[in-house]
Amino acid sequence: MEDHLKRLYHLVDGFKVGSNWKTYVDAFVFGCKIRNLAPRTLNVYAERLGYLARWLEEKGIDIEDVTKRDIQDYLLTLIGTVSDETVNGRIRVYRRFFNYLEEEGLWEKPNPTHKLKMIKAERRIKPVLSPEQIGQALQTLNKSTYEGYRNLTMVMLFWDAMVRKEELITLTLDHVDLRAGLIKVFGKGRKERHVPMGAKTIKTLHFYLNRWRNGTQGNLVFCQRNGKPITSRHCHKIIQEIGHKAGVTLYPHLIRHSAATYFIRQGGSPVILQKILGHTSLTVTQNYLHMSNQDMVDTYSRFSPSNAISL
Repeated sequence: MEDHLKRLYHLVDGFKVGSNWKTYVDAFVFGCKIRNLAPRTLNVYAERLGYLARWLEEKGIDIEDVTKRDIQDYLLTLIGTVSDETVNGRIRVYRRFFNYLEEEGLWEKPNPTHKLKMIKAERRIKPVLSPEQIGQALQTLNKSTYEGYRNLTMVMLFWDAMVRKEELITLTLDHVDLRAGLIKVFGKGRKERHVPMGAKTIKTLHFYLNRWRNGTQGNLVFCQRNGKPITSRHCHKIIQEIGHKAGVTLYPHLIRHSAATYFIRQGGSPVILQKILGHTSLTVTQNYLHMSNQDMVDTYSRFSPSNAISL
């Protein structure tokens, strides 16, 4: 059981009010596991539910008596202290929690999250890394060591296959097909998909598996020297440190986002990108594709309506 889930159960066990919290949490956790949600996702849900549960307990509000106004009052305490995205993330979890209880017939009172509106967050253009910056980061690695070449291969897969962090650290040897140039990963909800790789990545992965990974215990493609798994936090730290040495901000999701943006800039199909990224909706894919002002100027200079006018 993940840390935040343990804390949530410990928290609600000690409540003086809200005695049915544990029953509702049990049901919701069961529903999440049936949906095959990743442990990390469940951990995030537990953390956010814990914040609400603690606030209601401090106010002496029983879970059975919670209203939409109560949840709004809690959210108002967050505004200005955390980001709008954080507030909206908690709203999403609370909606899922009470909607699930309602759908399962466990909540017969008015749903306190019904028509609960999200905060209109300021939309910011995400930073995008260039291939040159990725190459600069790779140059800092010592390719003559196990860790160095492993880390090189990890970055190459993040950039080329655009996989998520959890997908990369759980990738197994039997799900790598170098001849076909494909890896099989399991995304959100344990949805299976095949992801293509370019020739350079295939060559790098082949050398890593045969020169460095060969003989290491276990079935994980990326692991420690002794075959033990690389945790999500450790993976993030590895990538972050590679960037730090190169003077570049670097983390797994930024590499994935940057690669997706580069794919589109090079003329790649959004529909194909959707399949590679493992998104269920093309709308979600488009969230990755924020064009910079320079992209806009360069594109407009080629297609400006005024170019067709003869003066």
